[in-house]
Amino acid sequence: MEYNLVLLYTSLAIGILTLISVLKRANGWFFTMKFSSKKCELPPGDMGWPLVGNMLFFFQSFKDGNLGSFVSYFVTRFGDGGMYKAFMFGKPSIIITKVETSRKIFMDDDNFDRGMPKYILKILGQVQVGGFTKEESKRLHRLTTPIKSDISLSSNYFDFANEIVKKSFEKLVAMEEPIDILLAMKRPTFEVLMRILIGDGVDHDLVDVLFEETIYLIRGCHGLPFNIPGSSYNRGLKARGAMAKIYQHILDERKVMIGKNKTRGKSNILLDMMLDTQDDDEQGKGFNDEKIIAMLVSYTFAGFESVGLVASTAIMYLQKYPHFLNKAKEEQEDIVKRRSPSNEGLNFHEIKQMKYLSNVINESLRIAMAKTIFFREARTTININGYTIPKGWKFLTFSWNYHLDPHTYVRPKEFNPSRWDDLEPKPASFLPFGVGPKMCPGANLARLEVSVILHYFLLYYRVEQVNLESKIEPPRNCFVRFKKL
Repeated sequence: MEYNLVLLYTSLAIGILTLISVLKRANGWFFTMKFSSKKCELPPGDMGWPLVGNMLFFFQSFKDGNLGSFVSYFVTRFGDGGMYKAFMFGKPSIIITKVETSRKIFMDDDNFDRGMPKYILKILGQVQVGGFTKEESKRLHRLTTPIKSDISLSSNYFDFANEIVKKSFEKLVAMEEPIDILLAMKRPTFEVLMRILIGDGVDHDLVDVLFEETIYLIRGCHGLPFNIPGSSYNRGLKARGAMAKIYQHILDERKVMIGKNKTRGKSNILLDMMLDTQDDDEQGKGFNDEKIIAMLVSYTFAGFESVGLVASTAIMYLQKYPHFLNKAKEEQEDIVKRRSPSNEGLNFHEIKQMKYLSNVINESLRIAMAKTIFFREARTTININGYTIPKGWKFLTFSWNYHLDPHTYVRPKEFNPSRWDDLEPKPASFLPFGVGPKMCPGANLARLEVSVILHYFLLYYRVEQVNLESKIEPPRNCFVRFKKL
């Protein structure tokens, strides 16, 4: 009897292990069988489980703050070749871990398109409007050109960004209850973004609702894409619907206002520039309302959270390391001392003088943006490094591989702004805003906002962390009180 039980349990165990092994390999067989020929050699790798692929391991590594464990699995098992097949975000994909290969792909706009996962495009509303044509993407690129220019930043955006940050610190100091440092920094960066996207004449209650709904939308994009009641993705889809209604209301009001003011001058508000494409395009190829709303939602999603993350990371690390804080503070004090009597406060020219603060921002970008994922998709079947990559496959690279590379950054997990005094990282080894033709258009604006925030923080404010057990890398659920010096 005991022998039969042992035999039964052994058989069950072998059967279960065999089933697991078959399921584990099934995804790889399904997606790679038609390419298994001498003419088409795919990179080594692991396609993971059916349906979910490698995403369970990925999300766990992401949640634990250790994407290195996810990447090292492929490197350890399949060698240091730098290209590995996987099944990520619902698509067969190639994970890239080498700087040179990443740069080759991200600089090539002819063979590679944006590869954002479909579930994220859906939550942003881009799937619903049919995406954007190549011509529309070029037009969008032209519309955002002013945000990249120092001249435009100085003349159009600096003053209101400066004023928003000053008022935000005053509000934070007046708060009696502790506040999440990341949330505290998100709010002023969101207000700057709203000023650029829709102007300052919008009802403040609507802006408050937009802020709250955008937070839910961002959480939905970062969660598992299961559209079931109670899930973050489901709530994110609802948030997108609420945002679309608000933006439609703002859009309708703006059209009425424009109709009453036929002689209006050139605007630096992105919504107005989008509407101008409707008026100026006699062939009817201007952006329709649905696409304008989809763009506004997408820019809202991408345009402020990372800035708040970098600013809060810098503040918490400076507070933790007084010697870096004092060095950065001395530079700001020297700038103030050099001001002429007629100069009442911070100006754009002074931002360019902040050499050490630029180091602080670089170091904060390096650490805070280490979890960024960059996507591309093959427009055609293409050969890279001896491997044939089929049309439609995704390419993924993680800034973790480059921002925390010990060959480029000595003791990469340490916060050390002084490392940037003489550091010249290889191209694409520092890419907080991406690289190539599709690099984030708001890179200069983001640096400007963080510079203004840190200028006032260093001179006039400090934070007191309430929950000391909370980690500051990244600073999530890190509650602080703001104190004025």
